[in-house]
Amino acid sequence: YLLYFFPKFTQRATRIATVSEYSKQDISSTYKIPATQIDVVYNGANEVFKPASKANQLQFKNSHSSKSDFFIFIGTIHPRKNLDHLLLAFEEFKSRSTNEIKLLIVGNKKWWPKELEKVYESMKFKEDVHFLGRLSDKELSEALSSALALTYLPYFEGFGIPILEAFHAETAVITSNVTSMPEVAADAAVFCNPKKVNKIADAMQLIVNQPEKRAALIEKGKLRKQDFSWQKSANLLWKSIEKTLKV
Repeated sequence: YLLYFFPKFTQRATRIATVSEYSKQDISSTYKIPATQIDVVYNGANEVFKPASKANQLQFKNSHSSKSDFFIFIGTIHPRKNLDHLLLAFEEFKSRSTNEIKLLIVGNKKWWPKELEKVYESMKFKEDVHFLGRLSDKELSEALSSALALTYLPYFEGFGIPILEAFHAETAVITSNVTSMPEVAADAAVFCNPKKVNKIADAMQLIVNQPEKRAALIEKGKLRKQDFSWQKSANLLWKSIEKTLKV
């Protein structure tokens, strides 16, 4: 449906609104549409995402990570989310030093290909990977706030809302250095090549071994989140609508 109809939609539309400058340029080049016809309307984050109390963080760890610190991945388990490289990076991180740190995977198992199953089953530390399935927004907020860092390393994202959610929950972010993610995170994240397992493991080690770096990232995230809100999204979309009225 999308492959057949979306090119037609783009040609018929008076204007197009999309969620990042990266997506704007991607749409422009893919469908041969002037960039001046496309407006950027950034996403926001649900206001439920906020720092959890120390007591709630402890309770979450007791319930979901065997009382241990943890990294967290959020997203549908899909090939472009790059979960195989994250698992391999976590395996390398664990092999470098003795620790009880876990990796929590939050999201539906809509795609669980044989290649990913093979990676998981071959892990020495697979018992330290906990699959939580889908969580409510409130539970997800507590999960993010309790984490050492969000490890979010897709190959491709048009925006990447979990990055903003982590900023609101006051959690450090490790993310990909490709597509829209540097645009969204700016200077408030550790960036990695999503195909380089050792670089992702290095980023995990940095978060654990340099608490001052982690604290600095959290402070930068608190500033960066102020650049995005659903009210700002609504204002930008309204401006785009007004442009169509002038055509």
